[in-house]
Amino acid sequence: MTITDADLRLLTRATAGFGTVLARTDLTGDAVSRCTGWTLRDVANHVLGGAIRYEHYFSGGDPAEVAWSRTADHAGDAAAAHHRVSETLNDRIAEHREGSVTLHHPLADIDVPTLLVLRVQELVLHGWDIASVDAPSVTIDPAIGAFLLKRGAPVRMLLRDHGALGPEHDPGAEADLTARVLAAWGRGL
Repeated sequence: MTITDADLRLLTRATAGFGTVLARTDLTGDAVSRCTGWTLRDVANHVLGGAIRYEHYFSGGDPAEVAWSRTADHAGDAAAAHHRVSETLNDRIAEHREGSVTLHHPLADIDVPTLLVLRVQELVLHGWDIASVDAPSVTIDPAIGAFLLKRGAPVRMLLRDHGALGPEHDPGAEADLTARVLAAWGRGL
């Protein structure tokens, strides 16, 4: 599978959306996010560190070399840091869009199209984890939500197989797109 121009545009939208969430969120203090056990700052740091980790995987290096990025405090000026680390990662993804590179993720060896889906879901779900604290009715971008539902099943399976994701549940027949995406990833409104 190759990464299309439309896929790259969705990655850019998801990246910008998370940047917007960071720019309007106070990450100081101990405000709790919707991600169980994590503060808003913890979630921001995890996503910022994710860009560092994912970019490192392109070097073929050992994931353990960047394990520090899971808990490091990257969120001094979170929006600026997000822009900087995401730009580097997004460029790497675009350079290898044909998907022929194997990346050594700690959970499994993956291709670049899978990494793109991992990154989009990380940006979208963790953006929701932060934004929904102050705005419970915040919704997921419809184009990105549809992309995640269509292309996210292998990523969800990988994460579930390693205990990194709760079980999928039925959001109900009347559920909107946001509720359906959250339910697919084992989350609820």
